[in-house]
Amino acid sequence: MINAEIKAAQNQKELNIYELKNQVRTLYCQIAYLQHNQEKLDGLDSLYAAFVNIAKLRYKTGDTKKIEVSTAETKRGEVNLIARQNEVYLQSAYTRLQALLNIPDSLIIRTGTAYTPLQVQILIDSSRIADHPILQSLYQRMIVAEQTKKVEKAQGLPDFKIGYNNQSLIGYQTLDGVDTYFDGSKRFSVVNIGLAIPITYGVTKAKLKSLDFQKQSLKTQAEQQTILLNAQLQSAITQYRQDILQYEYYRTQALPNTDEIVKSAQLGYRTGDISYIEYLYAIQTATDVQLNYLKSIQQINQTIVNINSLINK
Repeated sequence: MINAEIKAAQNQKELNIYELKNQVRTLYCQIAYLQHNQEKLDGLDSLYAAFVNIAKLRYKTGDTKKIEVSTAETKRGEVNLIARQNEVYLQSAYTRLQALLNIPDSLIIRTGTAYTPLQVQILIDSSRIADHPILQSLYQRMIVAEQTKKVEKAQGLPDFKIGYNNQSLIGYQTLDGVDTYFDGSKRFSVVNIGLAIPITYGVTKAKLKSLDFQKQSLKTQAEQQTILLNAQLQSAITQYRQDILQYEYYRTQALPNTDEIVKSAQLGYRTGDISYIEYLYAIQTATDVQLNYLKSIQQINQTIVNINSLINK
């Protein structure tokens, strides 16, 4: 029973490590995304700054109205707000990661210049769900309940006692009304048989019944948890496939066109070939595509973290 309890304590420790590992992975992926998102937002600020400058120049020359300058400044302000909010999210993620890792000093993560999705083997054997720490903990608690039941059952059983005594009686002894002398050669044997029934037998019986219910409850929980984890794994794999499709769209179709859209729009607005509404729409489209491209990578990475947690990888 002691070994089973030690194993249960080890499983609980592994469960705590499992949860900590998943939180750290999630925060790392979030920090990587927010850092690259910040770089992109800084670049977009330059784009909208150029919009403001062109609008002011055209206003001074009398080609446009004041509303174009105000619109350009407003859109640049919106981008700045998004950038500042991103900084808050980034600092918050760093703070939580430092707390999880128990690091008192400031923490800096170098994610590199390239921001690409993590990789995962999509053909995942669902049997690996059995390695999940939650299931391992439930199964071990079942073993502890069974071992405890055996101990309680042994303590509640009647105790049979038998004793044997062999001795000699020297001297005169009355036997059938006649005094008879016995010397040391005469031996007498006595056998004692007893039955001890524990006074806590009724309590023990109730404990055994309670342990049976406990074991059955743990078994039911393990079965339900297995079904739930398998469903979550299949859902995560489906989500991963969808994430890949979205990422590939932005990478191969939408993103390559953004630079050309911005360049053409800047030239057209500077020369007066397009209105500021058309220009604003063009750079807003480019902004959305570039930011959504980064989000698509973050979505893939978070889904992979989820898959790896389900198979305890």
